[in-house]
Amino acid sequence: MTGRVVRHVDIAICTWNRRAMLANALASLCQLRIPAGVTVNVIVVDNNSTDGTAEFLQQFASTTGDRISIKVLMESQQGHAVCRNRAIESASGDLMLWTDDDIIASEDWLSRYLEFVSDDPDSSFWGSVIEPEFPGGMPTWISENWNELKGCFADRNLGEESLSFNEGRLPYGANFGILTEVQKKYPFNSLLGRRGDAVMGEDEFDLFRRLLDDGYSGAWLPQAKIRHQIPESRSSQEYVYDYFVGQGRALVANNRGWHQELEKMKAESQSELRKYKLKRLFRKSKVWVSHLIRSGLARGQWEAMRDGKASQS
Repeated sequence: MTGRVVRHVDIAICTWNRRAMLANALASLCQLRIPAGVTVNVIVVDNNSTDGTAEFLQQFASTTGDRISIKVLMESQQGHAVCRNRAIESASGDLMLWTDDDIIASEDWLSRYLEFVSDDPDSSFWGSVIEPEFPGGMPTWISENWNELKGCFADRNLGEESLSFNEGRLPYGANFGILTEVQKKYPFNSLLGRRGDAVMGEDEFDLFRRLLDDGYSGAWLPQAKIRHQIPESRSSQEYVYDYFVGQGRALVANNRGWHQELEKMKAESQSELRKYKLKRLFRKSKVWVSHLIRSGLARGQWEAMRDGKASQS
């Protein structure tokens, strides 16, 4: 068994209207420890931002020097998966590392990946720890229901030991790496993933499942941690509801919905929403958060089923 040599790395980020957070993310990437003989290119795909992101990126790209290069791409079609595929088209290295515009990478993030990947010639993709941080403080109702809500905030930690991925044990999209030659064969499903404010995920899980189904292996490395910055706007019940609406849509897109009865699904969503609003007034959060989640999931499935029927008519 021989080691794998990685000489060039593409770090890919997709962004939409989060200039300030993107600036922090890129600043952390510019502090990465880069081993001798390795070149790093950061690919930033701007998905029609209107907050000055394009101007910021133009200025930032001119100030990074020779240590790390920044390549800025514009993508007019809205959608996170669409932007990811644009980054894949541009990648030319040995390894792609994927992260988000709201992270802070530690100085050893890149070197940890390179060390692990070089010693793991049998795997084709890898993932590591994501630690959410709430600069404004975590609301009590979130901390009381963390196990149910942590997915909303991309919390991911599969333990301190290396392990192989399977259907129920996968990394998250804000912190994973993949061999570029493999990634180019497996673009993201553009029907999945976030679109603007619509919080629909599952695009990376769909990718990982296809890779596993086709015989590729993946592995967890515990040391390449990143911190995920959670703004106060995402510490709200509205955001959590929207997140689960997106998850409901993803269930239908992946043929994993609860059932196919459109009006029944709509009624379930409305019933759960009424229970949430009522019980929030006098019951503990453990009770009403469950109704908030189920209402969002049902609403998302109903919307996806409704849209599917409309497209067929």
